[in-house]
Amino acid sequence: MRKRIFLSAGGTGGHIFPAISLIESNKKNDYYFLLDKRTENIIKKKNLRYFKIQSSKIKFNFLLPIYFSKILVGLFQSIIIFLKYKPELVIGFGGYTSIPSIIAARILKIKILIHEQNAVMGRTNRLLSYLTKNIAITFENTLYARKKSYHTGIPVRKNNFIRKKSNSIKTILVIGGSQGARAFSTIVPKLISHFSEENKKKIFIIQQTRKSDMERVTGSYNQMKIKFVVEEFLDNIYEQYNSSDLIISRCGASTLAEIELFKKFAILFPLPGSMSNHQYFNALEFKKNNNCVILDEKKINFIKEAKKIEKKIFLEKNSYKLEKNIMVQTKLSLSTLVHKLLEE
Repeated sequence: MRKRIFLSAGGTGGHIFPAISLIESNKKNDYYFLLDKRTENIIKKKNLRYFKIQSSKIKFNFLLPIYFSKILVGLFQSIIIFLKYKPELVIGFGGYTSIPSIIAARILKIKILIHEQNAVMGRTNRLLSYLTKNIAITFENTLYARKKSYHTGIPVRKNNFIRKKSNSIKTILVIGGSQGARAFSTIVPKLISHFSEENKKKIFIIQQTRKSDMERVTGSYNQMKIKFVVEEFLDNIYEQYNSSDLIISRCGASTLAEIELFKKFAILFPLPGSMSNHQYFNALEFKKNNNCVILDEKKINFIKEAKKIEKKIFLEKNSYKLEKNIMVQTKLSLSTLVHKLLEE
């Protein structure tokens, strides 16, 4: 019998994409999203069912009454929706959109599961973890997670691609999360500018960037006579992962899991100022079992790093031995845990 599950996620693609991947890995149930307007376009493109609810971050300043009033509105919206659709399970994927929906589920005594994507549990999930014993984590050593949390890894779509064969033209994929990375529009062209003229002819760059930065990035690569494609959003991202020889990326948990899935060498730039510096800790956990280099974008020796990258992609053999997959293949997947909770 099909069960009804609500997925609460909002704010960024980092919260939404694992929820979408969970649906794709288990289509035996009926899924509905609770989200905010910032992530609505992502769900619309996937033709998934959703409801928008109010919520807010919480900061202790003179706007605090407004923050709480928005959460209260979202709470009543969630209660009305849950009473109508009667879900068997509500899963919170983080972001402050989860606050009213998880509280509503607790009030109505609906089963709750919280999934934390990052190596440092976010403040929202830390707060909500007191409302349920069912906590799932991506990294086994997640900071601030409860001791009896389930290590499920993070849901990703299946990799049905055949590994790309090595050739003389090397593909560099540059991604910075669902909105691109403004800093990469400067950093990556500057790194590539220190490649030898011979190697510049042997690379093909696929870069995701913001619309406002496209002209500048395009101009830089044209000036260096480098083959490239610059896009605001990469819809066929799995094809790009598969075809790449090197990935330059931020350190969101979903992105790292996909890099691990395709077993690619990566240059990682943790986002400065990420909440609780979680992207840096994501990268450290990832590096334990994956082939990567972690760089601080504020302290780059461009000449030195460019030479390292050239050596890695042009001189070293294209081998990648992943002994332990820490993010994707765990003893208990999130899909299996969901099934287990529904059967209890």
